[in-house]
Amino acid sequence: MNKKNLLLSLASGLMLGLSFPPFHFGFLAWIFLVPLLIIFNDNINFAKKILLFYLAGFTSHAIITHWVALNSGTSVEVAIISYLALCIFYSLYWVLFCFLLQVLKKRNISAKFHLIIIPLFWVLIENLRDIGPLAAPWLNFPLSQTGYDRLIQIVSLHVDLSTFVIILLNVLIYKFIALNNKNYLYSFVSILILNAILGQTLISSYNSSEFKKVINVSIGQPVIYPDEKWNPNLRQRNENIMNELLQKSLETNPDVIIWPEAALTSFLAISESKKRNELQQKIKESTLITGIPQRVFIDNDLKVYNSAIFLRPDGFYDTYQKIFLVPFAEYVPFFKNWLSKMNQFDDMGSFTPGESYNTFNIGDITSSILICYDSSSYKIAKKMVDKGAEIIFVITNDSYVGKAMPYQHFEHAKLRSIELGVPFVQSANNGISGVILPSGEVLIKSIIDERNIFNQSIKLR
Repeated sequence: MNKKNLLLSLASGLMLGLSFPPFHFGFLAWIFLVPLLIIFNDNINFAKKILLFYLAGFTSHAIITHWVALNSGTSVEVAIISYLALCIFYSLYWVLFCFLLQVLKKRNISAKFHLIIIPLFWVLIENLRDIGPLAAPWLNFPLSQTGYDRLIQIVSLHVDLSTFVIILLNVLIYKFIALNNKNYLYSFVSILILNAILGQTLISSYNSSEFKKVINVSIGQPVIYPDEKWNPNLRQRNENIMNELLQKSLETNPDVIIWPEAALTSFLAISESKKRNELQQKIKESTLITGIPQRVFIDNDLKVYNSAIFLRPDGFYDTYQKIFLVPFAEYVPFFKNWLSKMNQFDDMGSFTPGESYNTFNIGDITSSILICYDSSSYKIAKKMVDKGAEIIFVITNDSYVGKAMPYQHFEHAKLRSIELGVPFVQSANNGISGVILPSGEVLIKSIIDERNIFNQSIKLR
């Protein structure tokens, strides 16, 4: 394997990795594939091509998901093994892409059709990668473009359109370099301009919409780290922090107060919960959404859920159980009995995924709740919007995984809001909390590790 091809492979993975949050060099995604296309069309054997494609994929995944290795919620050994396993497994999809290119080459299909077929190959790969318990939507290319509000608006027309355009731009640049034909460069520039114009049109259309409803939200960001949250010696201190945040929120008379994932460690969903009754008496005319642990016996079988509870002052409550559990962090896929306890800080066992795409009424407004990496899944959020959700609340605790991952997670909420056309409100334990509109406008974006509340009035169509 010559040094030139090795450097091209590493450059490809590096460019794609840096295009994703928190780095936000999104323009690099437009050219990341060019080095691999040069390698593919080089006169080397196919086995070497496969290895170089795999290396590029591994490099990009190592950058995009580096936060997995920083997971303080488990042992260092498990965090590192999980991180390497993720990079090793998902890089196989890059090998699949290489095989698809080989099939295309052997078919001798006209080069002009490459502009359509090659982007469709990657759209196919992203859809395959989003299936099953090891689905990885956080690796999908649209996330690399959330720094460009106008360019990313095309996902509101079709969820795969941004991926298609990104690969198309790559093919055009490769053709320009390989064939020295300026028409491909002109096409590259034209697509970017048209994309930006279309995006601005969609933004203007949203901003000029008739907004018929208003909801006032108050977001709590408590900054209570996991080793503090589950420490019995700090229980009273933690309750005092949450009570202080609640009082500050109530002073603004919000329609809804949002607290993060596992903000409370009490089992509020049991019918005899005194703490739930106390909270409902305190919230007066507001609604409270907060993350809780939940245990349920179903046919004498104990199910443990990562849940959210929806509380109204009239005594009504309902719950939502997290659907998209993080493999090897919240449960072990395929080997469910291998580990009974995934998290070193709490007393919970491995979680069971929820199955219900619940909606909750706040006055005349229909809402839904996503927990943590639920928000990385377009499919989950779309089902909630299809059921009538006009606004979606994301509750999360990203304090396990360093300072970089919260920036990436916030961009998931932004992407979902643009795709689905409804505002997203995120409450994160230590940040980033905020409010995002379908236009891509960010109304609130908190600072990491700032204990505070954040209030916003949001207009709904």
